[in-house]
Amino acid sequence: MRNNINKNELEDLLSFGCGDQRIPPAAFAVFMDLSEVKAVWDLQYQFCKALDIIYLIGRENESDVETNIYLPLPASYTVSPAWLEKVQNSLSTKNRGLILAFKDADSTVVYYQITEGLVTPDSLEIVQERKASEERRRLLQTELWRKRNQLYEMAKQNSNSNNDNEHNA
Repeated sequence: MRNNINKNELEDLLSFGCGDQRIPPAAFAVFMDLSEVKAVWDLQYQFCKALDIIYLIGRENESDVETNIYLPLPASYTVSPAWLEKVQNSLSTKNRGLILAFKDADSTVVYYQITEGLVTPDSLEIVQERKASEERRRLLQTELWRKRNQLYEMAKQNSNSNNDNEHNA
């Protein structure tokens, strides 16, 4: 059954006591978008005290068994890979979709699906080492390409001299 939205939804979201006062209005806007525009089924909102966030749970279709977790955030909210990993661990996103829902000041909502296995980027040293290795490989390939005719002739001469030595033996 589709959601029945009552006029007290925003008041309910505000009653959670979320520390960031931008989150309840964002959650309300995302709740309205998901229930009225995207027609998400069995949509519920919950509060995670450990993360101090409000999140929504619902199914995209009536026949879906798995639920998605929608994380409504204001567009100005700072998101880092470490924070996303903490969210995934805290909300038990295994076998569920985690969807970030960024609400802009003009009421636009943009959704980003996050997949499991998010890892932090390589360190600057590793990236520099990888670039240096790639540059060395590219220079070597360029040099081999430039000298390919010379290398071919040397291999041909070496092959001919080996054949001559075999016939003389």
